[in-house]
Amino acid sequence: MKKISHLSYLYLTTFLGGCAIFHGQNQPPKIDYPTTTSSGVQFESAESDFSQLQWWRKFNDPVLDNLIQEVLANNNEIQISVGQIMEAQAKLKAAQYAWIPTLNASATGFAGNSWATNLTPQGSLAANNTFPSGAVANSDFSGFMGGFMPSYSFNVFQNISQSKLAQASVDVQKANYNNMKLSIIGQTAGSYFMLLGQNKQLSLQKEMVKDLEDLKQAMLIKYQNGGIDYSEIALVDQQIDSYQSKIPLIENSIIQTNNALAVLLNKNPGTMVKNIIDIDRLPTEKIIPVNLPSAVLRNRPDMIIAENNLKMADANIDLAYSVFFPTISLTGNIGGASMALTNLFSMGTGFWTAMAAANMPILNASSFEQIKAAKGGYYVSYYNYMQTVKSAFANVDNTLSNNQKQNQSYTKMLSSLKNAQTFYNLTLVQYNYGSQDYQNLLGAKVNADLSKLNINQSKMQQLDSIVQVYQAVAGGYGSESSIRVKGGIIIN
Repeated sequence: MKKISHLSYLYLTTFLGGCAIFHGQNQPPKIDYPTTTSSGVQFESAESDFSQLQWWRKFNDPVLDNLIQEVLANNNEIQISVGQIMEAQAKLKAAQYAWIPTLNASATGFAGNSWATNLTPQGSLAANNTFPSGAVANSDFSGFMGGFMPSYSFNVFQNISQSKLAQASVDVQKANYNNMKLSIIGQTAGSYFMLLGQNKQLSLQKEMVKDLEDLKQAMLIKYQNGGIDYSEIALVDQQIDSYQSKIPLIENSIIQTNNALAVLLNKNPGTMVKNIIDIDRLPTEKIIPVNLPSAVLRNRPDMIIAENNLKMADANIDLAYSVFFPTISLTGNIGGASMALTNLFSMGTGFWTAMAAANMPILNASSFEQIKAAKGGYYVSYYNYMQTVKSAFANVDNTLSNNQKQNQSYTKMLSSLKNAQTFYNLTLVQYNYGSQDYQNLLGAKVNADLSKLNINQSKMQQLDSIVQVYQAVAGGYGSESSIRVKGGIIIN
């Protein structure tokens, strides 16, 4: 008997030790965070939380502010994420309630009839003639039994592991919700900036066509006077057709961008964004901080998801080991019973019963493989976490570098536009003094138009790079920390 006891002790100790050795961390692996990016941006030790930063308000555009406020309240994909949180929270409650005993009520009734009944008392009953002997008339009988049956079955290690698993699942769904909010904010701001750029491009495109047509008229006059060859006019015609061909495409892009915003806002297609401003009024300087807090990487939803997936994998190992720990069952019954047998007797009584049991497996080969599978899942989650970390580093570095280069490009484009406008102004002065003809003046105007188109394209790319930076540093998703269900319900 002692040998069996010693073997059981060794058996449990081995599994407990194996469980602790393989994982037991419940913490993500330590990561060496970078101190600077390729573009020279420094990571500060400050714990500022960019997730709370409403960065879009830096543009001082009420239309943009209202769009983002509206999209956070009405977007369908965000509400889908809310539903997934509700589902995960219910599963967590179910895991927590596993510690609470169950209580069932039961009631049973029966009825019947006897025939050819013969009663022969035995022992003391025969001696005192309490019961008659011999044949007994047919009798009806009936009865009932009712009561409450509490029961409690638990495996401590299993219950703890299931609670950890369910809690990590809730945290994953909350991170998914925040990730969706982050994405929707980026899509809304990006689409709005694109809409501003497209409207500006349409206006500039029409202005370019008009100026080219004026240039053509001036060249026709010079051609009729023998001043130029018609090939020069044909070249301008080609340019007019080229710029005109882009106008319907730009108009179509505007419709599609408006529809994209309508879908984000949970509105019907065809809804147009009103009261939009000129894209040139949007500032682009000092929108992104010179230095970033080191916490920006830890606050990224994808990092939080990967970390909690690691915790879930760790809990799954615990759950796999839990089958080797005893499951304790406690049951009982308390209630009353009654039975009546016509012509013989009736009886009523109260009763209670109780039972306790414990069981655990001694040999279960499949459970060993389940443990191996859980360890394999942890291995996958571990390296998925590491990959997510490195990808996050690269994403932040890439977007900051892109923004820096877009700013440099915009600065050069702006200088080019200023030079083109200076050239046009000088040509206009010369034209007014008679030292330049009208064709040259219009040529300078077309050159300035082209610079305006280029600077507009550069401004669109610059604004998009700002959106991408704040997506990479997880900016703004936590500006409204409560999780709201349509109808005003708030999920904690």
